[in-house]
Amino acid sequence: MRVGVIGVGVMGRNHARILSELPGYELVGVCDTNKRTADEVASLYGTIPFYYAEELLAQGLDAVHVVTPTFVHHEIAEMAIAGGCNVLIEKPIADTLEHAQGIFRTAARHGVILMVGHIERFNPAIGKLKQMIAGGNLGDLLSVSTLRVAPYPRRIVDTGIIVDLGCHDIDIMSYLADCRVREVFCTATSTVHHLEDTASISLTFENGASGHIETSWLSKIKARKLFATFQSGFVLVDFIDQSLIVYDDERAHEIPVKKSEPLREEIVEFLKCVEDGTEPHIGGEASIHALGVALAAVTSSQVRLPLHIRGEGAMDFAPELVYNGTGA
Repeated sequence: MRVGVIGVGVMGRNHARILSELPGYELVGVCDTNKRTADEVASLYGTIPFYYAEELLAQGLDAVHVVTPTFVHHEIAEMAIAGGCNVLIEKPIADTLEHAQGIFRTAARHGVILMVGHIERFNPAIGKLKQMIAGGNLGDLLSVSTLRVAPYPRRIVDTGIIVDLGCHDIDIMSYLADCRVREVFCTATSTVHHLEDTASISLTFENGASGHIETSWLSKIKARKLFATFQSGFVLVDFIDQSLIVYDDERAHEIPVKKSEPLREEIVEFLKCVEDGTEPHIGGEASIHALGVALAAVTSSQVRLPLHIRGEGAMDFAPELVYNGTGA
């Protein structure tokens, strides 16, 4: 299979590294508008540098990884899909709902595989927790909270923290609850970024479960944790350590988790889906939901009101303001 990577900054070079290590795949080339970066990564992983996306896409690729800044996802993904190329696109899927829906619609029309890189779906601790939920070990999910903080990454200039980091936890919470968000309320501030750099997001899911996300780029440390309350226990997940602890009435139980590199697992699933013609478990629909809720959270922080989410699918997502508990 002939594969390429468009955008080889911090995240993209990891995509290139993994593709260069996987047997049975040819890393045809890497592309970046920064020629020095493209040359460096190409040299590092034994491939050819390109400086324009259309040049790499003209090489007869079977699949391409789009790891560019969010605001150009739509343009590059549409170009790749129109050429019949299967696409793995880093989250968030796009900068606007309209662009995200456009990518989704074009992929469906051309019959290509579209997968979105929500990397936390492939964290083995989350995978183990999802198995336990499916097995009925914990009972119904009642509430879930996350803490996702880190020092400010100066390379992130096109989105604020809600869209950049909040998408992770919105998606993971929806994945664990196995349903969509129906209401969102958010407060946010901007201190070092021109958009929001701290946010507190409250979610209500269609099954009645509640979610809360605390995220910040003002932290001196990096922490990524999830806390979930179930009918039959309390769960703590550390995304970085890939650990899972379940607390019941008697004691804490550390659940064995086989550690792995989530990005590698994500890429392997994508390539397998391309080979088999099967749909990935994180495609356009779930990613559009995560983006839509994140954008609704941004709006909520601006108007200081909750938003109700209508619609059952990717193409009819519609947030509306809530006044005194009534959609208006």
